[in-house]
Amino acid sequence: MGRSKLDQKQIYEYESSVFIEKTIIRNGWKYREQEKDNDIDGEIEVFSKEGETTAKIIKVQLKATKELKYDKESIIFDCPIKFLNFCDVCDIPVILVVYGVDVDKAYWVWTQRYIFQTLDSKDIEWRNNTSTIRMKIPINNEVRENNDFYSDLEYLSREGVNELQQWRKQETSDYYYTILEEKDSSVPAKRRISAKVYIERSFATSKDSMVELIKKINEKVKSNGYYKNVLKENATNSEPDYVWLYLYDDLIQYESGLPFCRTEWLNPKGINEPILLKEFDKNIEDFNLRIKWESNYRPLQEYLLLNATSKTLYLESIRTILSFAMNELDILSRLFNKENKIEFYNHVISKRMEYTKNFLATSDFLPPYECREFANILNESLTDLDNLAIAVEQKHGNEHYLNSQYIKKFSKQLVILEYELKKII
Repeated sequence: MGRSKLDQKQIYEYESSVFIEKTIIRNGWKYREQEKDNDIDGEIEVFSKEGETTAKIIKVQLKATKELKYDKESIIFDCPIKFLNFCDVCDIPVILVVYGVDVDKAYWVWTQRYIFQTLDSKDIEWRNNTSTIRMKIPINNEVRENNDFYSDLEYLSREGVNELQQWRKQETSDYYYTILEEKDSSVPAKRRISAKVYIERSFATSKDSMVELIKKINEKVKSNGYYKNVLKENATNSEPDYVWLYLYDDLIQYESGLPFCRTEWLNPKGINEPILLKEFDKNIEDFNLRIKWESNYRPLQEYLLLNATSKTLYLESIRTILSFAMNELDILSRLFNKENKIEFYNHVISKRMEYTKNFLATSDFLPPYECREFANILNESLTDLDNLAIAVEQKHGNEHYLNSQYIKKFSKQLVILEYELKKII
């Protein structure tokens, strides 16, 4: 068995961490390291002179280099764009600390202020870069054990959040996402809305950045307050019980129904149990948000390469599911139109598990590009069949509701399925 090795880069990172931690602790504050491989290496918790926490936090990103680069009165550093993207949407002050191993010195800059006062003033298009941005850190911004450094950080911890809010006349997160689709899938007992959102590809590569952005998108969708009866007079738009987000970093991904991330928000004011994400990768408790990264966070191209199937294999795989869906769309419409609807309800209850099984089964198939429209309508039909069964089982709504929300759509879906099938056969 080979022994673990410590390379030079790891040694530099360790030295930078020791340097900043020592400097912070000696002022009676705390420095906590964060998980490795994130956009943030640690955070500073500021304490009063009496040794009581102020509950103020500054996030820290450390960058170690063997030799610092100088340009007159500045330190030159080529900063990764994905870290700046994170700072651009983060509502907590973030500082970048560049540590020079050769001189055992470090220099810092408040990243959000640098973005607003320097990058945005020079070229607002900097966000379109995909690799690095050259930054100049004033040589006077040295990390050292003196009153100037500690006073600057204390001010930043106290006033930083307010200054961020004043600078952001336009929410900078708007640069990184576009809401493609909003949907209201409410039932009588619960208001449920969802949104499909396109994320800039370069931004989507960072989970830390995505967590910050997801908070903002979720609030945006909630404040939009879309509801399906918006055109009807006297329709009310109550606060949602659930908000579901589906995030895509490629439009083919969107067309294929293949999000790289899904989220679920639960309204804390009611009794709301998770529906979409009973299993999740991250829980943001302060926001009641659950996050699930799909396919181990792989990019779409790799996922398509590993999972896409031929037209023949795809159609063979969904043959039984398609037959089931078309048969159910037809028979449910006929049973519901009978005066006595006992047979209709008995049929739905008897097929309850099959609806869910077939609905879930379609997620295992990634259709070829030419079959995407057909796959979308098939998935929509199976979704409605499953939702109908849930509504019947949980007694959500009367017969008028079941008809308007589900039954009236079935005959149309059946026709579209047959039409899309003819196009690809």
